[in-house]
This record gives sequence, structure tokens and C-alpha cells, in this order.
Amino acid sequence: MRFNKNTVQELDAPSYVQILTNPHTKQVAIRECAETDPNAIEFVTPNRKTVSVTLNSPVVLNAVLRFFDFPEVADDEVAFAQLKGTPFPDDKTVIFDVRDCRQGVMKKRGRKKGVDYNATGQDSTPRHAA
Repeated sequence: MRFNKNTVQELDAPSYVQILTNPHTKQVAIRECAETDPNAIEFVTPNRKTVSVTLNSPVVLNAVLRFFDFPEVADDEVAFAQLKGTPFPDDKTVIFDVRDCRQGVMKKRGRKKGVDYNATGQDSTPRHAA
């Protein structure tokens, strides 16, 4: 799971975050926290310029992946979901709504021009990736 530069900057590049999920609303939140908080995950290494952050924790991935229904893809492809977050600066939180995501398929070395999938797994209008 990758968080882009804008999300990292919106949270002011915290050292630790919590990933929160709501299965009823299909939302995922990322919130700054202290290292000692329950379920704290290391996010940004101090004194390091960070463009984006990738989390590979199996616990986090399992909690989030249950919200998605990815299609079967060829060995040289990967299914993806792109979510836009809503920042809440006062709470140092960004919330992502899975129901409003863009899903698709890309080659392992870049986006594939072709079919996008919505969050329910149904085909949507073909788009070309920029």
C-alpha cells in the first residue's frame, strides 16, 4: 500500500501512524500517532526526504484488501486501486473512501491502457492512463 507525496505532506511526514478501517462505511484512515500508541506503524524515517511511503505489513494489507475485489490478471500485470483522500488537518488524519476509488490493471512496469474496474469489480468505461 503506497501513500503519495501529497498524503505524506498533508500529515506533515509523521514518524508513526495508525491505519484505521471501517468495514461498514468501507473507509480507511491514516492518522499520525506516537510510537507508544497501540498499533503504531513506522511511517517516515526522521531526517529523510520522503516522496512517498510504502507499507508492506501483512496485518495492514489484510485489513485493507478485504474492501476490494481485484480481477484475475496475467503474470506480467498487477491489479491496483487508486483512492483520493480527504484530509482533516486538525485531527492529523486523512480518510480514504473505498466506494469512490478507481481500480484497474497495469503492467508491472507502468499503467496498462485499457479497462478500469470500479469498486464492485464491474467493468467501467475504458480510459487511457496519462
